[in-house]
Amino acid sequence: MFCIAAFVVLFFCGIFSAAYRKLARKAWHCVLRRITFRPCDINFSEEMKGKLLGKIILTWPRLARFLERWIDLFAWIFAILSVWSLAAVALAGLNLLIYDTCDPQHSENCSLSGEACSISSYVPGFWESLRAGHPLQWVVNSADTLGDTVRQIPARFSTWKPEDYISADNTTYLKYDPAKPWALEIIDPGCPACASLFANIKTAGFENRYNLTYIIFPIPDVTNWSGYKFINSYLIATYLEAMKQVVPAHPTSNVAPDWRLLERIYTGYGAGGIKWQERFDMSFDPDQARRTLEQFCTEFGYSSDQLAQLAKLAASKEVADRLRANSTVVRERIRTVKIPTIMFGGRRYDRVVAPKQLK
Repeated sequence: MFCIAAFVVLFFCGIFSAAYRKLARKAWHCVLRRITFRPCDINFSEEMKGKLLGKIILTWPRLARFLERWIDLFAWIFAILSVWSLAAVALAGLNLLIYDTCDPQHSENCSLSGEACSISSYVPGFWESLRAGHPLQWVVNSADTLGDTVRQIPARFSTWKPEDYISADNTTYLKYDPAKPWALEIIDPGCPACASLFANIKTAGFENRYNLTYIIFPIPDVTNWSGYKFINSYLIATYLEAMKQVVPAHPTSNVAPDWRLLERIYTGYGAGGIKWQERFDMSFDPDQARRTLEQFCTEFGYSSDQLAQLAKLAASKEVADRLRANSTVVRERIRTVKIPTIMFGGRRYDRVVAPKQLK
């Protein structure tokens, strides 16, 4: 094992200095012998130990004796940690390729991923599992994550067609135009990253060149009292689905009413210059959120009778079933681990896309 540890160190030293490359080649020869179940070259092992200990034996003799006694154990530890680190880096790179995040279970913690809101269920890390006395569960969870990533490799290189995931209930931002291609978003009304993507869409004029539609997906979170990551996301989602079925009695825009609600939440400001999304996420209780939604619907042209109809539809089993169907599409067919997700031009992006890419 000492030869393996020496090779790892000498390999990286050899990148920067030719003086270590000859020793690195000797160490690699020794490693090849070990992995083919042959004894390591004892001359190389003793040579390296002599070089290492010879530099400190005159100055720190006690340390030299200590290292001589335990150097093989340290080599084992170093080699195991090196293999573990390389495996972790390789897995992170694969996850980054497939999911655009190095950690699918905690995608918001990956500094290399694009701006997005994680939708994965919480999974304890290694040290947390170890403290809880369940290290094997961490192994199982890691194996499951790796398996999911490997199964997603073909999808990463697929051609993504929005038409495969939309239904007759989907609305478009502007009136449907058969001459325009489709574009599909997966969004949560409470997700700040989804608001950023919408702002970029407007900046790029993307909604004018595509039949832009969406799947609404309130992100579940069992640790939140509401059951969702953003406390009023599910309520807003029920109103969005209800508004698809009720045409305003006095429409005030050529934009679909559910899209107007999304636009108001994502880009509008309330009293004190606070974004509506922040107020829904941070300060509104469900009653305040419902009253504000009714206020918006009135501004969009809904009559008082229609407001009652919307409230009834929003609380109906029909809408609840529709949101469950959305969840099934997102989790089992699209299989994204973070949103917003947007599909257009045969590609899929699981992050906020810059205006330049949307033009």
